Amino acid sequence: MPDFVTVRTFDFLPDAQIALGSLAAEGIDARLADANFVQADWLYAISLGGIKLQVPAAQADAAQSILTTDYSSALTHL
Repeated sequence: MPDFVTVRTFDFLPDAQIALGSLAAEGIDARLADANFVQADWLYAISLGGIKLQVPAAQADAAQSILTTDYSSALTHL
């Protein structure tokens, strides 16, 4: 079982799920920690340090790279 490390924290579940999906699309094994607590009562986000996006330690650098990539220039205007 790999050791998971936190690569990002979020206050809102939709933001965390978007980042989780981005990593999953790139083949990164990721999970959300404390999401259920924060979803039940958003004030828990403050005491728990937010929703944690975690990946195996060996994939942390790749995950950071994916999460910081700006794809906005690839968007086409309708």
